[in-house]
Amino acid sequence: MRNILAAIILLISSGCGPYMNGTDYLAVLEYTPISANGWKIFTPEKNVWNSKYQYKSYLPHYFPNADRNGLEWEAKFNYFYAIYASDSNTPLALWVRLPDALGAWKSTGGDFWGNRVESAPTSHAQYLCKRKCFGVEISTNAVDMNFDTQGVFMMKGDNVIRGDLAALNKGYLCKDTVYLNHNNYRLSDPKTIALMQFKRYPKDALSYPSFGFKFPLDCWDIENTTLVISGFTYKGKSIPPLKVRLNYTDLSQVPGYECPPATQQAQ
Repeated sequence: MRNILAAIILLISSGCGPYMNGTDYLAVLEYTPISANGWKIFTPEKNVWNSKYQYKSYLPHYFPNADRNGLEWEAKFNYFYAIYASDSNTPLALWVRLPDALGAWKSTGGDFWGNRVESAPTSHAQYLCKRKCFGVEISTNAVDMNFDTQGVFMMKGDNVIRGDLAALNKGYLCKDTVYLNHNNYRLSDPKTIALMQFKRYPKDALSYPSFGFKFPLDCWDIENTTLVISGFTYKGKSIPPLKVRLNYTDLSQVPGYECPPATQQAQ
């Protein structure tokens, strides 16, 4: 046993023991607005490997960067921001996260001589895609508007797919789900904000609400779907719907990735 231990130490000291520094990268979804309708969206750069440490809030005035600490791991890669503003309406800000999307990741690090070491890209585990559960998390600013949660749904062609409303502060959307009733919620109401927290909150309670939507889809089903976010009203006037098409990044175009594109893998 001592001889084996000594051999391992010798290999490490000679630079043959690479270590990974935990910087994980993931290639993820692309988000394409169908129609602007007064909305402006902000998305991560396409077709690049992104680190979770490179996470960026595009609306830090409403959603500070530090709030990402309460997110599920993959939600730090699959996200976009959106804002709707007009002369007559108070701005409505959204932070949208899709934590169950298919992806591929790799890790980088170095050996003890300072040489860079990079793991081979690895596809998302296939068994995770077989669950008929796809989550959409939507945070809003605490604006004085109403939100009918039935206004959030997915579309596959002309087929409308509706989901359940789930409590994000009770666990993960696809595990031990606690369901809530679809309702018309006041976004600025302290009761709404207290109820709609996510993951590790309300231990460190956020000042805005976050809604969870659970759809009976697996991650393969998401390709070329349209996420519709509507149901917002301000002083009785409806806010135009936000419609965003979801497509997986062509992983063959990601530097260093040699496996087939996600969109071409067999289901």
